[in-house]
Amino acid sequence: MLRYFRKQSIILDMILSSVLLPSWRKLTIYLLVSISISLYAHHVLYLYQEKRSLQNYLEGVIDRTKQSVFQMQASLNLAITNNQTTCSDDDLNSLRKALLKYPYIEDIGRITADHKLVCSALWGTFTPPIEIPGQGHQDSHFRLSWPVINGLFVKGLQRSVFNSGDAFVIPSPATFADLTRYAKKTGSVLYSSKEHYIYQTFDDITLEEAQRAISYSQDNVPLFPTGNNLLTLKICPASFNFCATAIDKQTGYFDMSVWQWLWSILVGVFFGLFTAFSWAIFKSNRRSLIYRLKYALKNDQIYSLYQPKIQLSTGKIIGVEALARWQDQELGTVSPDEFIACAEQNKLITPLTQQLVKKNLDDMRSYLQADLEFTLSINLSIQDLSNQSFLHFIEKQIKQRDIHPGQIIFEVTERSAAQNDVLKQATKRFLRKGYQISLDDFGTGFSNLSWLTAFEPNEIKIDKMFIQSIGTQTVNQITLDSIFQLVSNLDVKLVFEGIESLEEVDYLTQHTPNAIGQGWLYSKAVDAKKIGKLLNNQPFTCSTFLAHVVE
Repeated sequence: MLRYFRKQSIILDMILSSVLLPSWRKLTIYLLVSISISLYAHHVLYLYQEKRSLQNYLEGVIDRTKQSVFQMQASLNLAITNNQTTCSDDDLNSLRKALLKYPYIEDIGRITADHKLVCSALWGTFTPPIEIPGQGHQDSHFRLSWPVINGLFVKGLQRSVFNSGDAFVIPSPATFADLTRYAKKTGSVLYSSKEHYIYQTFDDITLEEAQRAISYSQDNVPLFPTGNNLLTLKICPASFNFCATAIDKQTGYFDMSVWQWLWSILVGVFFGLFTAFSWAIFKSNRRSLIYRLKYALKNDQIYSLYQPKIQLSTGKIIGVEALARWQDQELGTVSPDEFIACAEQNKLITPLTQQLVKKNLDDMRSYLQADLEFTLSINLSIQDLSNQSFLHFIEKQIKQRDIHPGQIIFEVTERSAAQNDVLKQATKRFLRKGYQISLDDFGTGFSNLSWLTAFEPNEIKIDKMFIQSIGTQTVNQITLDSIFQLVSNLDVKLVFEGIESLEEVDYLTQHTPNAIGQGWLYSKAVDAKKIGKLLNNQPFTCSTFLAHVVE
């Protein structure tokens, strides 16, 4: 067990050591910003939770008010259509029956044209009649209404009176008593929709707060917290002459408990640390080979240089090999062996090859069209060669640029003996279309005589390690001589890489008169414009070049 944890700690230390850890200054900034965002996010979250609860509370007030209006209208209609003598015993009995039907009605009675209450079901006949102060308010559901009357029947008692015809009704103060509100800091106000005349306030709402709330033309949701902000929701039901506004006096920050504040801060700390280290890891990954390769492909940063292929017996440039190059801003110069292997491992080789093929054909198009014996060699992976759609891609590009297929040589490196069957079928497809196949790095891997007979390549390329062995009497020198004998009776061109001296050229031409060579003796890989100049001048065919090399 101890060994396991020790091993895991070593792995963790290796991972952390490769990450560009954030500085204390940046970490502090991340934490402060993240905590601020977390606190505000929790403010908004709690605010909308309060809004949802307040909405339910307000809808309850509206529904109860509608029921109360309906019951008042129904009871008034019964009183108006009553044919009994006003305030007689029969009349009062009928009014009491109507009162018993509607639980949200406290009293119902008779009123004169000059606004005097004559009698009621609850109090009987008033002697003298009770005069209602004020003119009353016009109402679409009632003829007149007096929303607030103090000391109407009993000193200190506050009631509302609604009138239609010769009848009046008083709503019960218990109408809203059983409505559930979710916090003591909330309440509501009921008022006329046109005049904004307040009928009634509910729960812990002052008259000043009620007047402020109904002054808002729409819902007020304080997303930016201040100490005196109110959360208000307003509903004015259609076909009714009243509105109701629910009020929450403490919202978001100001209603959060200590534990909620602590939780918000802890969440902010967590996400601050997470963001800081994630960004550090992201920046570290941005320097990784796979990330930079994807970036280079996306921004078309990988390019090709071209190394001339020389007919050794004459010094004439008969073709070029396209060599991929990559100069990255973060990684600097990246070796083709590295980024091509990375592309193959991460399924990026096909887009990489297609991007380079288009550039190669565009760069060499004029030279290929000017000389039908001039060739362009392009390196292909086994994945590309065995991909049927890649062959279609090549044919399309060749036709678009009016290039002869026989001028294109695809160089393939065989890295695994297990790929023989795949490679055999793939090369035959390319050969049937007129393209040439070159077997690269012959003699260094699994390549042998069976390869030559199975795949029938147009040329084979001999690795520079064999060229460097010339005159050394080493195993590589003996192998090189064996290769000469091996291919002497085959119709295959030999291309030798890494030529750096005239002695190597003499040795190769003695054994293979038609040998083709590449190497720094002639030229390093150069850009397409320099290739054009070399083709025009053909500098390797003249005696001046040979004399310069000897010196």
